[in-house]
Amino acid sequence: MPRFRHVVLGGTFDRFHVGHEALLATAFRNGQKVSIGVTSDRFLAGHPKPAAGAIQPFSTRARALRRWIGRRCPGRIGRIVPIDDDIGGADAEDVDALVVSTETLPGGRAVNARRRRLGRRSVTLLIVPLVLADDLLPVSSRRIRSGEIDARGRRRAPLSVGVGVEDERDRGPAANALLRAFPRSTVRFVVPGRRSVGSAGLRARLLARAALRDHDLAVGIARTTIPRGWALVERSRSVVIDPRVVPARGPSALERGLRTLVRPPARAKRL
Repeated sequence: MPRFRHVVLGGTFDRFHVGHEALLATAFRNGQKVSIGVTSDRFLAGHPKPAAGAIQPFSTRARALRRWIGRRCPGRIGRIVPIDDDIGGADAEDVDALVVSTETLPGGRAVNARRRRLGRRSVTLLIVPLVLADDLLPVSSRRIRSGEIDARGRRRAPLSVGVGVEDERDRGPAANALLRAFPRSTVRFVVPGRRSVGSAGLRARLLARAALRDHDLAVGIARTTIPRGWALVERSRSVVIDPRVVPARGPSALERGLRTLVRPPARAKRL
């Protein structure tokens, strides 16, 4: 049952992508009614963005939103409103919650500050973690416009992947998993001279850190004893994904675990 009567969110929604889907899913999960503010062509003309000439017109952006709502939330009330300012109706009296990303959280706080100046109650801020692309950088319309990634966060250029393994036996399954996840990428292995001390999760972190040198992405793989299996860590220069433990059921379990780690349906940054 939705927690709030009226939830709002706003944005440009250019090149509709998995990050937009995460925002919308949060709004419809929490609100009986959802209002979606979409920046108008007039607003964008006065507030240029990178590669502004490539931004889709309002009609195209609104159509993509309606298509997603009709497919994923049939029968729900999703009102699309053109907005010509930075607030976009979020200061209206009947609003109960505002959906923001970790990146747009300052804007949400600014909305509440304005509401208080108007003598209205603050609204709840529903914070959605950024969805990350293959390279663990956020999925964004700007990156899609520039040709770096597609709308699902897949890198268009090949990735360079470094892999740190404790045990030579894990090389084959790791290479299979990563080359299936990133078919055009290069995979290079680092094997430590001696086993590190500490938990498997810590060892996997250290292996990933050692493997990151000169690579876009790194994976660390350490064997666990209780439960028997593997601890997996994925990282870039700016993000480290928390260790994941995969129970041992043969090399295929390691392959599946790695593919789930590096290519989940919509990977969100851990807060």
